[in-house]
Amino acid sequence: MASLFWDDRLADLFAYWSAKRGNRPAPSRRDLDPRDITRLLPFLHLIDVEPEPMRFRHRLVGSELVDMMGRNVSGKYVTDVFYGRAADEILETMRSLATEIRPFRRRSRMEWHRADWLTMESLELPLIDETGRVNMILCGRSFTMTDPAFGSTLNFDPLPLR
Repeated sequence: MASLFWDDRLADLFAYWSAKRGNRPAPSRRDLDPRDITRLLPFLHLIDVEPEPMRFRHRLVGSELVDMMGRNVSGKYVTDVFYGRAADEILETMRSLATEIRPFRRRSRMEWHRADWLTMESLELPLIDETGRVNMILCGRSFTMTDPAFGSTLNFDPLPLR
């Protein structure tokens, strides 16, 4: 069976999240142990979800992502970070993830970044609090050279639960 992801680390993160989820819609942050996934830490991104009004704050950005992006956005709100024309779409997809409580895969060209020849593939996973509301989004992000056939589209697809 073909992998859902271009980068095997994303498949490993999805399997880990799925195992920690159990019968629930999503695991909580305290269900995750960084020691279990040390190999994945450099490409992880943790985003806080504030409920009302719904806002998203970059809590933690892995070293591989900081190196690739050329900046550390930890502590900044998503609305305060430059995402160019993609900003509205990024916010809308994060709202979908937070309300639907399901994993999504994002693939998009980095048109808004100086490295606009890259394509980002991201696995975006909800984490819930004790009330069952999404309070964090755990992301694994990987970059590859843009395939000309990919064009400039943004794909944000729900993933099947395992």
